[in-house]
Amino acid sequence: MSHDPAASLSFDTFVPPATVNRRSAVEVFVTDHTRIGPDEYAIAVRVEPGHPLWSDQVAPWHDPVAIIEAFRQAFVVVRHGYLDVRRGTPSAVQHLTLDVPELAAFRVDGTAPLQGVVTVRVTPRDAAYDIAGTFAVAGAPAMTLSFDSVLFPRESYREIRAYQRARRFAEPLAPAAEAKPFLPEAVGRRDPANVVIAPAAPGRPGRFPLLVDRTHPSFFDRDYDHIPASLLIEGMRQAALHTATEAGLRGGEAVLTGAELDFGIFVEIDVPAECVVSVTGERGAITATVGIDQGGVRVSSGTLALTEVR
Repeated sequence: MSHDPAASLSFDTFVPPATVNRRSAVEVFVTDHTRIGPDEYAIAVRVEPGHPLWSDQVAPWHDPVAIIEAFRQAFVVVRHGYLDVRRGTPSAVQHLTLDVPELAAFRVDGTAPLQGVVTVRVTPRDAAYDIAGTFAVAGAPAMTLSFDSVLFPRESYREIRAYQRARRFAEPLAPAAEAKPFLPEAVGRRDPANVVIAPAAPGRPGRFPLLVDRTHPSFFDRDYDHIPASLLIEGMRQAALHTATEAGLRGGEAVLTGAELDFGIFVEIDVPAECVVSVTGERGAITATVGIDQGGVRVSSGTLALTEVR
């Protein structure tokens, strides 16, 4: 890898939204990109401090979860711009890991964007790609992240999805009961529009209904026939933050600093789903075991690490 991939990259102008499979320019993080090796790439990214979702957290830090989206956009740039994957090819993440070794890189000063360079190695594997790399701020590593992405034949994707759905939901399911969302401050948010879970129903502790707003400008900036991973991750994080507070493991604000997550099955938009969470640890360092349940099946699972900051 190049020792300083940022040297030749610009942070001045965002790429067109279609370049990263987005519609709104507000949701674009990539500003520049280049190949730095046979299977290595450097992508400049910038997250504006006023972003309606990724700048909404109560904690006085840029949101590390925004860089998951930056990595997704980086892979879109690589696969279409360098690997000749046809635009519109459906894909899905199956496994994701991240670690934040230097939280200070995400400190907010109130005006400056979060910007840095995503450097990734993209390795083809059958009908999938393994993506692994770092996010560096001013040349210093601030996050490591890896995920795999499965590509589906465009012509047969709808048939694949219909078959999966028919097998899982042979019988009609009862509609979800109307659920009132948490207050924003209970889940680390300021804007009620960004709250994606509701309190657990009586007799179902640790199981929080997932709220799906298909008009949300960030989670649903493009058409999906399933719940996107970004919304699942946010639901699990909000459930973990609330549960940690209830367990006395969180007195101040907490930032996501680690994750290991598996996304085994597509999560349907029109079927009720729950975020299932338990927490362990001590004040300041929290580990949450998380999952998404739908139709009696655990469709996503893993662990999150939360670090309390003051």
